[in-house]
Amino acid sequence: MKNIKNFLILICFITTLSACTQKNFIEKGTPLSNEKVSKIVEGSSTESQILSIFGEPTNKTVINSNETQWTYQYTKKSSTSYMLIGETQYNIFEGKLDIIISKGVVTWFNYDENQKQKKW
Repeated sequence: MKNIKNFLILICFITTLSACTQKNFIEKGTPLSNEKVSKIVEGSSTESQILSIFGEPTNKTVINSNETQWTYQYTKKSSTSYMLIGETQYNIFEGKLDIIISKGVVTWFNYDENQKQKKW
């Protein structure tokens, strides 16, 4: 009977430790997606339309008196660590949107996204 009690205590302890996890989540910048970017039309989309879709850019660079480059960057990172089994996994999504605006209208844009997953 004493062995069964010790065994049950040990099982409860191991179960409790295996449930211990640490989760981290970081989100930075303006959320970007192919769906949002598909709304941009070169030669037609205006500065105000871009602002209503994406908000203020991360960075604005003046190219010349007529052109400005707007850059939007977005990063979303999540990770989970399991204490007892020592397993860690992470997911990282990064997006970058560059837009050139000339006289209030989009003349060029480029969108890149990168997604990484790792489990060890």
